[in-house]
Amino acid sequence: MNILISNDDGIFAEGIKKLAEGLSLVEDVRLYICAPDTERSNIGHGITVRSDLYLTECSAERFGPKAEWAAACSGTPADCVRIALSILEGRGIKTDLVCAGINNGLNTGTDINYSGTIAACREAVIDGVPAMAFSSSRGLVHADNFLRIVPEIFTRFAGKLPQDTILNVNAMDKPWEDIRGYRAAGLSINTYPPGYLPAEDEESVPGRKRYTFNSYSLKLTDRTGTADTTLLKEGYVSVSLIPLLPDAASCMQFVSDLLPRTQS
Repeated sequence: MNILISNDDGIFAEGIKKLAEGLSLVEDVRLYICAPDTERSNIGHGITVRSDLYLTECSAERFGPKAEWAAACSGTPADCVRIALSILEGRGIKTDLVCAGINNGLNTGTDINYSGTIAACREAVIDGVPAMAFSSSRGLVHADNFLRIVPEIFTRFAGKLPQDTILNVNAMDKPWEDIRGYRAAGLSINTYPPGYLPAEDEESVPGRKRYTFNSYSLKLTDRTGTADTTLLKEGYVSVSLIPLLPDAASCMQFVSDLLPRTQS
């Protein structure tokens, strides 16, 4: 199986190396790595279309014996997946799975809309390739937990994911003996007040004022009691299946019910 690995923390992050190490424990895999040349967290699903991308090939040895190719990309996580899929296809290599992470920070609830890690997986699914994302709460002190988590998830889900879905896996950074197991999870509503503070010094451009991001407080809403944030606090590894698009049929029905009737 040919697996493309990416992330949003950058190609030199410890997490992506640990993800490659975990995937290397699986039999009959070949790993290909393409990740941003520097950290691009919280960048969402932007892609580069009005300027060129630059690719710098790196030593694949850093990612273990099953790594065939590695490159740093000047673009976003989604760019990394797009260009790597193109390059591998040009070399006659069919990508069977994309894995992103291990992100240094959880990707839970509505935060997936900001996440470059999830964007890498979303781009893969758009391009017809199954994808899995792996994230940890900040620290990665216990990153070796993923040497258990990654092979377990791979063994159970690789080749079985429904079309147009992303598998999103999160774990708290705590000793393995404190992990209670795996649970299927929904998504929480993560709300950050839109807080920005004006900078004390004045900008040199007349009429322009500088503001600093100041929205680190977080409100979590779990409407079912089985959201990822709740299960993580309870000590579980959360596993969520995220559809590429919402339920189009129910959305169409809602709109149809409120539209005026077609005139005859």
